[in-house]
Amino acid sequence: MNTLKLSIIICFSILYSLTSLAEVNPKSSIEIESFDSIPSGIDGGYCVFFKYPSKMRNKGHIMVNDLATTAYMMINHRIEEFTLVTNRKNVFWYKNKKFTLKVTVSHTQNKSDGEFYNVKGLLIVEDYNKNQQKLAFYGNCSW
Repeated sequence: MNTLKLSIIICFSILYSLTSLAEVNPKSSIEIESFDSIPSGIDGGYCVFFKYPSKMRNKGHIMVNDLATTAYMMINHRIEEFTLVTNRKNVFWYKNKKFTLKVTVSHTQNKSDGEFYNVKGLLIVEDYNKNQQKLAFYGNCSW
């Protein structure tokens, strides 16, 4: 009888521990949303990224950067500002207090005037709990 009571107590203790851990570290999601205006921090040349190539002439950006050190995205209903940390070839790493952002440009196509080019690639946003969201993009850059 004592063995049965002890087994039940151990089972409840384990269940309580597991549920407590789940409450301490909740699984959060990353929702990348579109926005329509160029943030005021962008002055001069910039790149604008879209989720679909058909949106490239309309509003609905998923990311905007200033061709230098600052990028903006709408994540979980908030505009997030990122700062460039480093880049190698066509891979750019940004971060802020909540997220890291990796931008990989897989294709670049120059236009005839030389001040405008199309790009496509992959964005990876990760929070500090290691939740990740990947999204292909199409965009254009000009200066």
